[in-house]
Amino acid sequence: MDTIIQPVARPSKRGSYRRHSDEFKRAVVAQSLLPDASVSRIARQHNLNANQVFAWRKLFGEGQQESGNNVCTLLPVTVVASVMAQPVAEQAPACGGIIELTVGKARLRLEGAVDTAVLHLVLQRLLP
Repeated sequence: MDTIIQPVARPSKRGSYRRHSDEFKRAVVAQSLLPDASVSRIARQHNLNANQVFAWRKLFGEGQQESGNNVCTLLPVTVVASVMAQPVAEQAPACGGIIELTVGKARLRLEGAVDTAVLHLVLQRLLP
């Protein structure tokens, strides 16, 4: 009777998790959203699992590629004091109120009486 002794090979430990930057993830998601794109083919090109690409699509909002124009963000609002609204023609001169608005890198601070027409124009330019 022949006895064959072979060493028992233990499966090697799986390597550490790979970390991908948000830019890389967004680029892969953008590729997967192109017309006639195959998610599995794109995943293979980047040495990823297709399920990972689908998870990133869900994470970054499927079909909502962030181009800067379509992004909707909520702005923090603080109510300082409640004031009853008066018709525009009858408003008394505004006293020392302060309005601060920060959008991206732009910061707008208004103190005292503010011309509503000018404020409207500024906000149209500042907010997309």
